[in-house]
Order: sequence, then C-alpha cells, then structure tokens
Amino acid sequence: MHDLLPVLLILLTGAASGAASAGDQTDADKQAELDRQCEAARAVKLAPIRADIYTECLEKKQGDQAYCRRSADDYNGNRPGGSPRFYELPECEAAFEFRNRSRS
Repeated sequence: MHDLLPVLLILLTGAASGAASAGDQTDADKQAELDRQCEAARAVKLAPIRADIYTECLEKKQGDQAYCRRSADDYNGNRPGGSPRFYELPECEAAFEFRNRSRS
C-alpha cells in the first residue's frame, strides 16, 4: 500500500489540474464568444463609416477600387488621441465585464 501512495497522489493531482483546465477552457470559450459578439456589433456600427471612407476615397481619386476597399475595410474606429469607437456597446461591455470579473 505504501508503494501505491505516490502513484495515487500523482493521479489525483493530475485529475485536479485537468478539472481546472477544463474550467479555464470553458471560460476561455465564453470569453472568445463574448469578444466575437462585441466585434460583430462593432462591425455593424462601423459599416456606414467604412462605406463613407470607401466613397470618399473613390471620389477624391486616392486609389483604385481595390485600394479604397482595403482602406475602408482596415478602418477600426480609431480616433486620434482617443480610444477606438463603439466599445461602449452592451456586447462589448459584457465581454469586458466577463474578462475583468475577478479583478477588484
């Protein structure tokens, strides 16, 4: 029986850490889903701005259609001297709160 004790400890320790990893994975999956929902909501808000950027680029002849499309698609809502736009949306606030739920 004495010889089995180290083996049992190793097995129990491995099982406990495996359970923690499964819980962490669930949290990671939930965080990824919340982040995806946030970015999807932001994309909806950014779409008209990106369309304006594309149109303005074409009208000012800043490049061809492909260049203007890339330029518009790359716009992420960044503001000079400020934070990116639309992170105040409920979906983004939920993702932020979940990420920071254990910090106080």
